[in-house]
Parts: sequence; C-alpha cells; structure tokens
Amino acid sequence: LDFIFPKKCVSCGAYGAYLCKKCAALVEFVEHPVCPVCQRQAIGGKTHPICRTKYSLDGLIVAVKYRGPVKTLISKLKYKYVSDIGEVLVTLIAQNFWRYEAGQKLMLVPIPLHKRRKNWRGFNQAEVITSIISAKFGVDVSNMLVRVIETKTQVGFKAEDRKKNIKNAFRLAGNVDKNILYILVDDVFTTGATMNEACKVLKKAGAGEVWGMVVAVG
Repeated sequence: LDFIFPKKCVSCGAYGAYLCKKCAALVEFVEHPVCPVCQRQAIGGKTHPICRTKYSLDGLIVAVKYRGPVKTLISKLKYKYVSDIGEVLVTLIAQNFWRYEAGQKLMLVPIPLHKRRKNWRGFNQAEVITSIISAKFGVDVSNMLVRVIETKTQVGFKAEDRKKNIKNAFRLAGNVDKNILYILVDDVFTTGATMNEACKVLKKAGAGEVWGMVVAVG
C-alpha cells in the first residue's frame, strides 16, 4: 500500500513518512509539565494543591504544543480519515512520557464521540490513539464512558461556552475501581472543558485519581 499510495509529510509534502525528519525538528515538545487547571508549570504534571477541587483532574500528560506540523497531523487524523497517523502521534507521547509521575496501576479511558458523529467519521480519534498506546505499553483500556449528548464542536468557543456546551454530555457505562488510576485520553487539551466533564463523571462514581493524557496542548 505504501508503494501504491506513498506517504507524504503533512507539512512539506516530502515522500516517505507523514512527518519527515526536517519537519519533525520543528515540533515543540512540552519540556515542563503543566497543571491541567491553570496550565502553569507543575512538577510531574500534577495538579497544584491550590488548583485542586473535588472533581478536578489530578494531573495531565502532554507531549507537544498544538502548532505547526502537529496541528496538521491531528487535523488529518480527525477530518481526513488518515487513522494510521495515530502511530506518529503516539510516538510523540512516548518520547515525552518520562517527564511525568503517573502511578503504576493504570486504565486508559478514551474520550468518547457521540455514536452519530462516530458513524459519520468512521472512527474516534481518541480511541485510535488509546489502542496504539495500549498495544505499545501493555496498558488496559476501558470504554466506560458514553457520550449521550451530541454536542457542537468546541472549535471557536470561549472557555465558558465550552463548559456549557459539554455539560452533562457523558455518562458512566462501567464500574469504577478506586484503586486504579484512570487516564482519560484525547488528542488536544485547550481549556480542558471536555476532559474535566469526563473526569467529573468518574469521580462522582468513586474514582480515586484521574489524569488526562493528550498529544498536544494549546
């Protein structure tokens, strides 16, 4: 298939890979982990004690900044149906994972799409990323969240509008174990409205610790 439909760099168009070496050098890694609430520097990606609330995320794992080639990669994955770009994005996460202090007993939970949007798109980009991470690192996956409201796209919304748009969009479809660290997986973290709403559902059900994991922040 690569011979018939050769891969091209999403940034410069060079043949050989979705991200050539030259353009890969332009990717900006998040060298200093940030708090998911205030997005200021935080040791190991953990939420600052002063930022913590009853239902807030306990930490955030992020690989890169949402700009340049990465922005194009994620757009191709979500809107051009190039699902194998997920391998490139997971490689970015793997390169930056050592900076974070997540626990050992983990469960990956992809942020779900509404079934109508998933049927239209053909796949859920968060599930694609999650399945690759699971296979690469041997971590279990649970589709324990269901999207019950077909929300509008968050693109272009201000922070407060994003919260309103995503409110009550998820429900639990499985059992929560308070001894497991749940990691919510998505592609991009902007204001955190979507991931915070999903985290609230898990914590209300008794989850002890919930982190987020995304490819990019911005």
